[in-house]
Amino acid sequence: MLSHKRPGMTRTKIVMFVVGGTLLLLIGVIAVESWSFTSLTKQGALDTLDSLNFDNKFTAEKKSVVQNSGTVNAESTSAPAIGKTDSIIKIVEFVDFSCPFSREENSIIRELALANPNRVWLQIRNFPVDELHPNARAAAIAASCAGEQDKYWNMHDALFANQNEQGSFTAEDLRRLALSVGVDGKKYDSCIKSDKVAAAVTADYNAGAALGVTGTPTFFVNGYKIDGAVPADIWQKIIKLVK
Repeated sequence: MLSHKRPGMTRTKIVMFVVGGTLLLLIGVIAVESWSFTSLTKQGALDTLDSLNFDNKFTAEKKSVVQNSGTVNAESTSAPAIGKTDSIIKIVEFVDFSCPFSREENSIIRELALANPNRVWLQIRNFPVDELHPNARAAAIAASCAGEQDKYWNMHDALFANQNEQGSFTAEDLRRLALSVGVDGKKYDSCIKSDKVAAAVTADYNAGAALGVTGTPTFFVNGYKIDGAVPADIWQKIIKLVK
């Protein structure tokens, strides 16, 4: 029986042609999506495929604040930071020194920044959740006072390392930790009593609230907001993704 098939185009070849074409199309789509994802990530849009939200490891306030979407500038001109300011990955973290999830994240994010000094810039800003952690603001002030003597990161790490189950710090605890990291006691006492550092902590908090921060830890990665403690493997994916 005569057929209208083209010469040489057997059923097997037709199937192979269709399958091959489909695979090429799929590869093309994946390549375009990968390029698009990388491009958007560089602009801060880390949420291109799935929402990066870790609310199960997040100390949240019980009040409503202004919510922002898209990328924003969360950087401060005065908050402590490590890394190069022209790094391709810029991370701003809002922390509460009494928050167990901020403590959990600390070792991860500090290791990430220290291991990638030419690619990661990390800045810490304060967001003491007063209604849950009455001592968090005092701890933030103590860390900032240590920073006045170039001991911020020492105090930052000491606070998280010595956080108890209640997340509480007495004034004596804070002073003892400050002295243990090499802070001059008299200068520390004077700083604690001044309004300057307390005002800076409040300014950080207000800036965070205006950016939609509702609890800790909260990250802004290249301007894009991520709620909750980010697992180490996710950070590694971000590091590898951004070129």
